[in-house]
Amino acid sequence: MSVRRAPRGIDGHLHGVIAEQLGIAPEGFDYRILNRSIDSRGDPVLVYRLLIFSEAELPLPPAGAEQLAALEKAELEFPRKKPPRHPIVVGTGPAGIFGALALAMAGAEPVIIDRGFPVERRQEDRKAFLRSRILDPDSNLLIGEGGAGAFSDGKLYTGTKDGNRRFILEQMIAGGAPPEIVYLSRPHVGSDLLPLVSKSLRKRIEALGGVFLFGKEVTDILDADGVCRGVRCGSEVIEAPAVLLAPGLGGRSLVRRLARKVACRLKPFQTGCRIEHPQAFIDRCQYHCARRPEVLGAAEYHLVSRPEAAGSVSTFCMCPGGHVVNATAWERHSISNGMSDYVRGGEFANSCLITTLSPECFGSFDEAYAEFDRIEEALFLAGGSDYTLPAQDAAAFLGEKPGLKNRRHACETGIVPGRIDQLLRRDVREALQAALKHFDRRYPGFCREGKLIGVESCVSSPLRFERTEKGESLSMRGLFPAGEGVGGAGGILSGAADGLRCAMGILS
Repeated sequence: MSVRRAPRGIDGHLHGVIAEQLGIAPEGFDYRILNRSIDSRGDPVLVYRLLIFSEAELPLPPAGAEQLAALEKAELEFPRKKPPRHPIVVGTGPAGIFGALALAMAGAEPVIIDRGFPVERRQEDRKAFLRSRILDPDSNLLIGEGGAGAFSDGKLYTGTKDGNRRFILEQMIAGGAPPEIVYLSRPHVGSDLLPLVSKSLRKRIEALGGVFLFGKEVTDILDADGVCRGVRCGSEVIEAPAVLLAPGLGGRSLVRRLARKVACRLKPFQTGCRIEHPQAFIDRCQYHCARRPEVLGAAEYHLVSRPEAAGSVSTFCMCPGGHVVNATAWERHSISNGMSDYVRGGEFANSCLITTLSPECFGSFDEAYAEFDRIEEALFLAGGSDYTLPAQDAAAFLGEKPGLKNRRHACETGIVPGRIDQLLRRDVREALQAALKHFDRRYPGFCREGKLIGVESCVSSPLRFERTEKGESLSMRGLFPAGEGVGGAGGILSGAADGLRCAMGILS
């Protein structure tokens, strides 16, 4: 079947195509999709890897153990010993919530603490922020149930090879995520479905004996001669046999406080800018046709530039058919980010162009965090001090001059003309300029059609807490730092896997 004529829901209607290829009756077999990807090097082609069930003799090798294993439900293997009672989990992002899920499934009845609130309230607070432009530091796009991932494109692909990947995906599907995330090569959930998944996981943990304490901020860890004994929430002390610490990138104040008492080190971290293009332009670049075939959905891209004279730049968190948001958790700070719904049906596509800053650029972690403060505060002022984001045409950014001809946009808080080139460090600016020239050669018109919106400073942590193989702090027994905020992961899937790893460390 031609891709141009195939319907969007083709995955559930492959019997005719398979029957024609194998020369058998369409009603004589069934199939399971193991993987689906798009080959767009020429005319776009859907590429499937299938497991076919039939009593007829097929001109195919029999299914091996790997293929049959894909049909089995993924399970966690818990230690046989009795679990510790009521360990504490700090944070309800991917690392915290999946760590809490594992602890609850093992019978540990965890206590989950978050300074933010349930995702239903976060949704309402986000709407209130867009109306009033008054930020709630405890309920925003970074803080609260689901973490930053609850309001994102919900990408679930990662370079991390983890044995619990399928378990994580199955739990998300049970919570309302689309079933195809188990076989798509680049799966995503969407910002409209992720809050449903977050709520469902919370209900599952509660049914297993877990207790959630929302609106309660952890301010310190209880340390008794190098052993973690619980947490402090202001003047309140909550004791526990172990603590899984997953504060996320929004937990800067707690991370900076603990960095003075827990073994950690500066590490490379990323920063960059959001770039937005018309989705139709990206579709033409990727699919090589005037009109996008419905079955393919909005096109996405992943680009890398490694010039000799400037730092490497890659595209990150690409949101097809999405919109740009101000994802700050701090008053009078602005931070750009991107999100998109499951159908990715918006007029524009956006992505972050990121480059890596070496720890040698900073004398201490305080200097690294001071750089975040500097650029976020400058961005807030450049946008007019109401969380509007400044924007600059990519071509103007290259020429280091003012310019915003492309006034149409999909930015929640709006845009105003601004000098992004003047807000960035020189090394970051030069790296992005070299990358834009390279990407424009790859996709002619990339600079002409694109505009930079804001600065994305909340990509990764400049700190990594030192841990054992089981995830336990090297300097404080009983403390298990997990996820993006402590430098242990870099996305929804890797964060969830890291939370599971630390939970297993607690149980063992």
